[in-house]
Amino acid sequence: MNILIIPKIKEPYPNQIEFSVEESLLVFIKKCFKNCNIDVSYNYEFKKQYNLIILSGGNTIPKYSKDKKDKLRNKLDVFYFKKANLGQIPIIGICHGGQFIATNYKLDLVKDTNHVGTHEIVNLSNIKIKFNYIKSFHNFKIKFKKTEYIENLVLAKDNSIECFKVKNQKIGAIIWHPERENKKVIEQVKFFRTFYSIIK
Repeated sequence: MNILIIPKIKEPYPNQIEFSVEESLLVFIKKCFKNCNIDVSYNYEFKKQYNLIILSGGNTIPKYSKDKKDKLRNKLDVFYFKKANLGQIPIIGICHGGQFIATNYKLDLVKDTNHVGTHEIVNLSNIKIKFNYIKSFHNFKIKFKKTEYIENLVLAKDNSIECFKVKNQKIGAIIWHPERENKKVIEQVKFFRTFYSIIK
C-alpha cells in the first residue's frame, strides 16, 4: 500500500520554510497499514500510484490567516485535493486537512478556543467506536450543518462536526488527531482502518 502525506508548513524564522510531519503520525499510519510505503510531498509531484492521500494537521485556513506558511500550505492542499479527485484516490484530512475539506463543501468554521482539549463525542455512524472521548487541538470547530454533500459520522457534544465523509466521493475527514491519542491507541487504529475502508 502506498500512502502520500501532505505535511504542515512552518516558518520558524523569516524567509525560512520547513515542511514537517510528526513522527507520531508516521508511527500511527504504520500501525494502521502494515508494510505500507509512506511518501511525504512538498513539491507537487506524484512519485507513484497512491492508495491514500493524507492531508495532515497543522496550519490555518487562509481565510483566517495571512501568514505565508498558511498560504503555501493551502496551495499544496488544493493541488493534491484536485489530483485525488481526478485520479479517484481516497483522501483523508486530519485536523487542518479536515477543515480544508470542510470549507470545500460549504461547511463553516467557527473560532472557539474553549473547544481545545478533551471532550465527549457522539457516534452517528455504523462504525463501532470503543472510545467516548477525544482530545482536540484546533481553535476552529466545524459548525454542524446538514447538506446534500456531507454525511456526518461523529459529533462533539457541542454539536460541532468531528468526523465526516463526502457522499459518493472517496473523501473523508477526522478533525481530531488519532495519532496523538495516548489512550485507546488500538481503538484509534481500528477506527482509522475502518474509516479508510468506507472512504475507498
